Amino acid sequence: MEYKIMLGGQAVGKAAVERQGLYYTFSCRCSLQGEGMFCVTALCGENRENLGVLVPENGSFTLRTRVPVKRLGEGRLRFEVTPKHPQLRGKFVPLSPEEPFRYLQRLENAYLKIQNGQVGVVIPESIP
Repeated sequence: MEYKIMLGGQAVGKAAVERQGLYYTFSCRCSLQGEGMFCVTALCGENRENLGVLVPENGSFTLRTRVPVKRLGEGRLRFEVTPKHPQLRGKFVPLSPEEPFRYLQRLENAYLKIQNGQVGVVIPESIP
């Protein structure tokens, strides 16, 4: 089967998925702009699996991998591309529409993260 790979609500590529026994085989191809590394994440219900980093190949970015079915489960698959950020130490601040956000002045180096099902922002620690 073939699925769209999404980045911020926009389709940027396709993922071909084949079930081979106890494994899913993924072949992903994306058209991306800009610098940096990008990862493909597969989602199935509540399960998320980072499939790995896209690599340049013939004018696009590709990824081929296998994952055990039990890691994702069976059901409707979705795919998204996310920027791969270096592991920065920082504070996770959950986002809530009902509460004001107190860290606006520190958003320049922050990044969006989903942690334990909660959407939030990671504010990097200050460098002395």
